[in-house]
Amino acid sequence: LGLTLTAAMTLHNIPEGIAVALPIYFATKSKWEALKITMLSGLAEPLAVVFAALFFPAAVSQHAVDAMLAGVAGIMAFLTFHELLPLAARHCPGGFSGAVPCLFFGMAAMSAMLALADGLTPQATPAI
Repeated sequence: LGLTLTAAMTLHNIPEGIAVALPIYFATKSKWEALKITMLSGLAEPLAVVFAALFFPAAVSQHAVDAMLAGVAGIMAFLTFHELLPLAARHCPGGFSGAVPCLFFGMAAMSAMLALADGLTPQATPAI
């Protein structure tokens, strides 16, 4: 899980940084302002790790990690269906009939990549 999650977060941070920097650059016409705000927004994840390390126990149960990941997945699914799908339908020439298959193709592609990454990472054997 650790290597897969690290790779996914790293790949996610590239378009996220671009999505933060470009609107700021076009609004301010300042590369330094865009860089400064993008770097500040990028500190959210490392600061959350520091916060979690300071205020939560050193050993978090697998059940708690699974519950947190499921909660985040639910939030992301809600945002996708409630916010992004209607926006995509407005900009897609086919409307919802064009946007929905693309959404499910993207979900299937992500599932396949996660399954592939999970198959490539060594699995820990449980202690008996």
